[in-house]
Amino acid sequence: MSSTKQNYLYQATYQLLLILVPLLTTPYLSRVLGAGQVGVYSYTYSVTNYFVMFATLGVSTYGVREIASCGKDRCSRSKAFWEIFGTQCISGAVVLVAYVIYAFSNPRGGAIVTLVWGMWVVSALLDISWLYFGVQEFKMPTIRSIVTKLISMFVIFAFVTTQDDLWIYCAAIAGSFLANQLLLWPFLHRYVDFQRPTFSGMCRHIVPNLRLFIPVIAISFYVTLDKIMLGLLTNMQQVGFFEYSEKLSRMPMALITAMGTVMLPRMTAELSCGHRDEALSLLESSIWAMLVMAFAMMFGILGVAHDFAPIFLGEEFANCDVLMCILALIIPVVSTTNVLGRQYLLPVNRDGLFTKSVCVGAAVNICANAVLIPLFASLGAAIATVLAEISVMLVQFAMTRRELPLFQYAKNAFPYAVMGAVMMLLIWFISRLLFGIWGQCALQLIVEILVGAIFYILMALGWCLVKKDPHLMPFLSGVASKFGCELPAKVK
Repeated sequence: MSSTKQNYLYQATYQLLLILVPLLTTPYLSRVLGAGQVGVYSYTYSVTNYFVMFATLGVSTYGVREIASCGKDRCSRSKAFWEIFGTQCISGAVVLVAYVIYAFSNPRGGAIVTLVWGMWVVSALLDISWLYFGVQEFKMPTIRSIVTKLISMFVIFAFVTTQDDLWIYCAAIAGSFLANQLLLWPFLHRYVDFQRPTFSGMCRHIVPNLRLFIPVIAISFYVTLDKIMLGLLTNMQQVGFFEYSEKLSRMPMALITAMGTVMLPRMTAELSCGHRDEALSLLESSIWAMLVMAFAMMFGILGVAHDFAPIFLGEEFANCDVLMCILALIIPVVSTTNVLGRQYLLPVNRDGLFTKSVCVGAAVNICANAVLIPLFASLGAAIATVLAEISVMLVQFAMTRRELPLFQYAKNAFPYAVMGAVMMLLIWFISRLLFGIWGQCALQLIVEILVGAIFYILMALGWCLVKKDPHLMPFLSGVASKFGCELPAKVK
């Protein structure tokens, strides 16, 4: 079993790759494919994603939690794994048949692209990553994901050269999903032994799995359904604008996602052992770290979006700067709900409360999309997404206000929001200064990003040292000891 810090490092490494790969491929694809084909990609991806969700149901969360609750009992873990995987095979097979029928029914976006995405549906049937996450083994899944992601990037640059190559782009993505799952199976024997699942054993997992599928499908309404509604109510170009704006705005949240993925099994294990105080201490550190990063990301995007969109994506996507700014507002909101929902409500088995919160978000998003998309197209979808995420956060606040020190969490994070706002103003000033010297160019954008990042990091470190922040000081002391030195006594 790996430590939480090591697991976070593995996940953070992969999530950083998820940031870097789009930074390399997005400018290329936006110019080669154009907004229309990017829209087709986004639309077909979103539709296929629903088939994948129905294939796996809530196993990505339920499976992790069940495996983690087994602890080191290999026999119990093996029994749980094969029973859960048995139910996954049944649902996956049914969905795969339905997808094949859909692919040959002349779907919007084309049958070829839709069939290519079928590899993703097959990968969902074979998905056992939840076992590895449940035993807190993140090294192996991370390494295989890095390898397949790099191969996928090579295929994109080597073979996607015209708008007609959209199917190759989709194949590179779907193929990497399938390879990810196939590469995990040879190592399965390290963690479980084969046990023939019984029908009654599989049945006992169906209801709790379905309970956790409800929030999965609800979340999809304000993460995926907006693109489908855009495609149906407007055109593929608007879908393309929204796709890249959302991708770039959500890209920095990869590190936050990594922490949530690691913390779910850790929190479950701590609470299963009755270590509530230690679990709540981990929770406080987690939300502090997430919001420190989140405010830097949000205000950073608000600062550079005007220059970033036309320089990075090309002039066809220049108007995406407004969409990026609106969607950036969800970064601290999603960070907060990640902690309250995935790191607290789910580990303490409050599935019903978690489900209610995301269902409220889904209802808000559907209603807002129905009203705003016909009026404002992609801009309306962006506003609807923000409203949905805020509604989820407010509901979770109401649910946990008597159990968690929410005011203390906000108080700890507030100084970093102020630092982020000052950083944004500094970036705006530099942008106008450099525009008069160089005009709008890549060098200007690089300088803005570097100056903003350095300013925020120095301000945050300075504040932590002055206030002797209990969240950061143990980390700094640990780093210092690694290099054979010690922090000064007055700093400690």
